[in-house]
Amino acid sequence: MLFVGLLFCTLVFANGTDEPIASTSSVAVTNISGSSLFKLYYKGYTSANVTVSIMDQSGKVVYTEQVKKTNGFIRPYNFEGLNAGDYTIQIVNGDSKRVEKVHYSAGKVDKLVNMVKLADDGKYLLSVASNGVDHININIYDAKGVSLHTQESLVNKEFAEVINLKGISVFTIEITDGSGWLKTLKYQ
Repeated sequence: MLFVGLLFCTLVFANGTDEPIASTSSVAVTNISGSSLFKLYYKGYTSANVTVSIMDQSGKVVYTEQVKKTNGFIRPYNFEGLNAGDYTIQIVNGDSKRVEKVHYSAGKVDKLVNMVKLADDGKYLLSVASNGVDHININIYDAKGVSLHTQESLVNKEFAEVINLKGISVFTIEITDGSGWLKTLKYQ
């Protein structure tokens, strides 16, 4: 029995363990839904020149770059301005090639709302940028949800107004348009 156990141990240790292949590289691509920004994470086994190419659905290269003498990097790639669709990101490191497929759906910003507290006590600057002409409704509520102010305004690409909320430290502003778009800003 002792001899069989010794023979078994010898066979296990003689075969060794599986080691990772030295020429492998790791690649990952991330994207936040609705964002035009894709992040490429690359980790190579050794330092080398790495070529990154981005191709559209037809295989046409829309962007390429070479990162020199690296064994790892994180690079952002902004797809803004490209057509929505499927893209291929190809990473070539010496004789190894990795391919990642991504789908880009162009994000569309209809309106941009910003509110800034001014140096003057209780005053805020509300600004709205839009792609065209639109009517918006502005509703301001106190901490208990009681309506403090309601108004309708015309936005012709840009709109800005100073709102006086002196003495009110907690409030909510809701901005809606005719299509049902809603933006809520809470201040506490």
